[in-house]
Amino acid sequence: MTDEPGYIIRIARDDIEKQLYARRSIYVGIRRDWSRGVKILFIRKAGSDDAFIGSGVIDKIIVADGLSEGERKLCLENNWYGKLVFAKLARFHPAVPIKDTPAAGENPLVLHGAIVSSANFSEIEKHARAKVVS
Repeated sequence: MTDEPGYIIRIARDDIEKQLYARRSIYVGIRRDWSRGVKILFIRKAGSDDAFIGSGVIDKIIVADGLSEGERKLCLENNWYGKLVFAKLARFHPAVPIKDTPAAGENPLVLHGAIVSSANFSEIEKHARAKVVS
């Protein structure tokens, strides 16, 4: 594993999570140093707690101008500036509660877009009992 940091993205709705794993992509409104090979952790409300539901490795970033007309319109309507396409995705089973990770004590809402160190990324992934990789 490299020493490059990763990022955290919050998944707010079921349809966004389904799109992520079905289409291997997600639209983003936050600007970060997205680049190929960057690792992403996904968090979501799981029951009464927030939890890490999976991870991914970025394959490419497509800014709104490079998207189809329909996708560009969707981006404008939702204040997104582009789409992340993933080379690899993993789903954690069961989800890993934030309280059991180095991110414990952080407000889950401010974790969206947060940088996560390579060491903490590995630590969080180690908490997953099983990973379904696609």
